[in-house]
Amino acid sequence: MYDKSSITAYITAFGHKRYRMPVYCSELPRHRSISSDTPEFVIHKAALQEKIWKAKWEERKAIKHKKLGLEMNAKRLDLKLRHKLKIADERTAFAQQELHTAYHGLVQRLEEGATFDWDYFKTCSEYPVVKPVSGSAPVPPPQPAFPREPQPTDPAFQPKREVMDSLMRKKREAKEREAFARFEAYHRHWQQMCGQIKHNYEQQWLQYQKSLKAAQAKHEETVRKWQQDKEAFLRQREACIALIKEKTAAFHEREANAVLDFFDMALAQFSYPTCFPHSYEMDYDETNRLLVVDYLMPTLRALPRLVKVDYNEDDELFHEVLLSENEQSMLYARLLQELPLRIFYELYSIDTADALNAISFRGHIFLENNKKQQNTLPKQIVEVNMDRSAFATTDFFHGDSAMIFEELGGAILPLT
Repeated sequence: MYDKSSITAYITAFGHKRYRMPVYCSELPRHRSISSDTPEFVIHKAALQEKIWKAKWEERKAIKHKKLGLEMNAKRLDLKLRHKLKIADERTAFAQQELHTAYHGLVQRLEEGATFDWDYFKTCSEYPVVKPVSGSAPVPPPQPAFPREPQPTDPAFQPKREVMDSLMRKKREAKEREAFARFEAYHRHWQQMCGQIKHNYEQQWLQYQKSLKAAQAKHEETVRKWQQDKEAFLRQREACIALIKEKTAAFHEREANAVLDFFDMALAQFSYPTCFPHSYEMDYDETNRLLVVDYLMPTLRALPRLVKVDYNEDDELFHEVLLSENEQSMLYARLLQELPLRIFYELYSIDTADALNAISFRGHIFLENNKKQQNTLPKQIVEVNMDRSAFATTDFFHGDSAMIFEELGGAILPLT
């Protein structure tokens, strides 16, 4: 999600005027700032970023659904041994895949390769805001319930006759008149009640009609505004797509804003584990062709620990085997060294304009004991540089990542 009204201008450390806007995905969750040299291209890149995150979220949902299905099936009482062993194996496969993705990203990238070009910017992202649906309409008033109309023949309006009334005509007629008078009085009262009920219903109906028209008018206005915003978005999108040719030419001229847009979007498009924040900022020194990447790295706590799931026939229970603290710490230390190497490999591999003479990677991390503090800045934990000549002579496929990191003069900085 993003709010285009939150776009602000800023000047980078190397003096480039750019615009940026915060973009976030609450489902993953992920958050980063999208930047470019025009507000329109910021929005275009933000829409592409949302498309990437949406695909990532769908992938994550599918995996979570499968894992939940395995865990729920494991609780069934009618499972046979072979089914329980199969569940343990499948959960182990998920765990191994998560560990490999989290801790061996460089190997995964080398296996998959790294490709990206300007055609990606021509991807037609749809308008990200869903068309407003009509809200709950006002409820019409219930049909009025009128009391039963009294009838002269009702027992309540019959004269109270006595034995002698049949012989005394005047007395009998007097009782009949008195009974009919009671009926007429009650009938008038009934008419008044019905009139009041009808009046109240008519007032309620008028109010309902007024509320309904107001709700319809509000919805129509909301849809009209949505349509206007959508059309403006599509116009901006087409205008941005038309700029791609100019951006491509500028990139091959190593113009700073084109270089930053290209590598920023490329790194966003490369797939990283969902446990990684994958949030970063870039700057570019045109004179020295130096790209600076400030990257927010995952915390140790965010990374997976499950190694495998065993089923024990003796106690008939599933047992999760976790990484020990020492094992996880060793893997994390290696991750801190491999992650910048992966980014070096990705960015140099797609640099068809020879725009990068060197890349400076600065890895940052939020200290876990400070995460609840407001306005806390991340602490730098990794610093390593790699120039193009070093990239050309480095054997990523067969070399040891720790040794490569050390040969580059990389440093893991103390957190204190």
